[in-house]
Amino acid sequence: MPTMSRSKIWKFYDKLDRNSAQCQLCEKVIKTCGNTSNLMKHMKTHPQIDLFDDDTVVERGIYKRREQDDKLRFRKVLPIKEESSDFHCELLFKAAKDAGSIIEQDDQGMTKAAAEDHISMQSVGYAWVTPEATDSRTETVGGEDIIEFEPKEELEEPEKNPLHQIQAVQFAGLDNLKMGEPLSSRSSFHQDVAFFVCRDRQPLQIVQGEGFKHLLKVLCPIYEPPSAAELEAIINRESEMRRSKLRQQLAAIPTLSLSCSVHTKAESQSWMELVAHFHEGRQRISRTLSVMRVPDLFTSNEIVERMEQVCQRFDIPKSKICCVTTRSSQLLEDAVATFLGASHHVPCFADHLNSLLEAVVQRPEICDLRDRVRPYVQSTVEMDGHSLQINPQLNSIHRPISTYDMLDLYLKHTLVQDPLLLSRAEVDLCQQLLDVLRPLTSSMRELTRAPYPAASTALPIAQTLINELKQEKSAEHKVARELRLFIVQQLEENFESMERNLHLAMASLLDPRFRNIPFQSGALVAQYMTQLYDMMQAYLDSGESAAVKDPEDRDHYDIWAAFKSFSHEKQRLVNGSSGADADDEISRYFCAGMSTLRADPFEIWEELAKAHPFLHSEAQRYLHIPATAEPADRLFTADGAAVTAQYAALIENNMENVLFMADVPTKEWQL
Repeated sequence: MPTMSRSKIWKFYDKLDRNSAQCQLCEKVIKTCGNTSNLMKHMKTHPQIDLFDDDTVVERGIYKRREQDDKLRFRKVLPIKEESSDFHCELLFKAAKDAGSIIEQDDQGMTKAAAEDHISMQSVGYAWVTPEATDSRTETVGGEDIIEFEPKEELEEPEKNPLHQIQAVQFAGLDNLKMGEPLSSRSSFHQDVAFFVCRDRQPLQIVQGEGFKHLLKVLCPIYEPPSAAELEAIINRESEMRRSKLRQQLAAIPTLSLSCSVHTKAESQSWMELVAHFHEGRQRISRTLSVMRVPDLFTSNEIVERMEQVCQRFDIPKSKICCVTTRSSQLLEDAVATFLGASHHVPCFADHLNSLLEAVVQRPEICDLRDRVRPYVQSTVEMDGHSLQINPQLNSIHRPISTYDMLDLYLKHTLVQDPLLLSRAEVDLCQQLLDVLRPLTSSMRELTRAPYPAASTALPIAQTLINELKQEKSAEHKVARELRLFIVQQLEENFESMERNLHLAMASLLDPRFRNIPFQSGALVAQYMTQLYDMMQAYLDSGESAAVKDPEDRDHYDIWAAFKSFSHEKQRLVNGSSGADADDEISRYFCAGMSTLRADPFEIWEELAKAHPFLHSEAQRYLHIPATAEPADRLFTADGAAVTAQYAALIENNMENVLFMADVPTKEWQL
């Protein structure tokens, strides 16, 4: 009987036993399972070898992994907590996102490398052994040292594999990686560090800190962070790119508004912040244009010069700017009057409420309670390990609302603990005073819900405050009544000037949530209505109404758009509109009911635009106006005050680009 010829593949293997063989090229042990299939598959990992060349000379160990290769290719990762393993691997994998090989995570949270086109290896013992064990592998072969090639189909059954066993990312050029060379994705990691510094408004020197370097070393041992100079260059480059994109974005919009805030600190450099507000589609956008130094003793002309410089830098014509919101400062009002005209100034509503509360807490009845309660609260705060159910808070002289919070938490504490610092009568008076202030402080917190609340909310909030505080309470203490009337008087005096501000008034009138409700003067409402009719006539005469027509989309038919058109027409017939009255969109708009208060006005206008094209176009000019010159939380909260302190520190170190990039949307960073 003729004997079967021995396969040529055995030229490259030493048979160890019945079920395993060792590759002469790389000295790996392969499971044979009685045939040569696995041996042939393993040889694919050595594409340099021609299996069918009889003249091939086998050089033992030519592809054996050396000690330095083990250190570079399979850097051992210390065991970490299960809940943090995914986060660690995500950071490690990010360093190799442009790769051609695969890093896989095993069930111990370690990593292993394999070529992407090769069959997945279920057990890779050699990846984590010491060099000594690698050298002695020919002497002792354990079950964990054997490589098993699994069928490719099993990789396509994720339900059979734990999630952490099938995580894989691209990792190119790992074989040639040297610790002293830059990573292929080093720039990507540098971008992430720049994002961290800008978004959290941190100084550049943070990357040189020992703690920060240690953190990066733990998260990604092969990553070397940039120096402060390199990081500054990255941020400067990114800021120029973002300015260019913002310039194009602003060129495409028809109108915008500005907010200007100036900060002066006795112990640090003064600075000015200029922010643009506009809308794109349904979205209302606020973007910082510039944060720049100003002289300690600046004039209105110097503010105007800086505003003009910023507008020139972003190619913003003055005709596109509808107004500028600033704090109540004669110097800033004069600057706006010179820059655009006095009628284009909008007062900061948050600053008005803050000034009003500051005047309230300085009244004798509040000062007395504050001065008596504060030492007790301070001792409680400093008490180590106190067991209070409510954490007390100290007030700050820079934030009037903190006095309200301190007294309020003290009263709540007296309900839990009973050593009363105040008498029962004083506690009752304090409670009544806080009840008077509650609508005011609630309104201030409402303004912090958005970084820059819309100006259309200023009149509704102010009028509601007046109406609430005019309500007399039963058994009201005389001191509480005097405080309530004082606040009402201050609000009414300011409300009259707010009503006369064209931009605040139009913003409320053209907000479908409020319309003509938040007004006290009927004569002013009639005056604004007349202006709207005059503007609508000019709008019709100019032919803009015919130009603003949605193009017919023959590819996508929207049944609900057709229903909306039909329902508007039917509503006109039901209301009996005919002739000239049929085109009176202004009267139809103000006769309709208010929309949902929590709704987005831009979304509401999408529904109203077809029936009210002129008012829709006017609403686009006013609904982006901010009610505050800066985020309200910087005036009202401790966290906001900390942000202001960060600004001061960065301005001191000429880090204007960091502050410009601080509010760039995350998606624009392309992380």
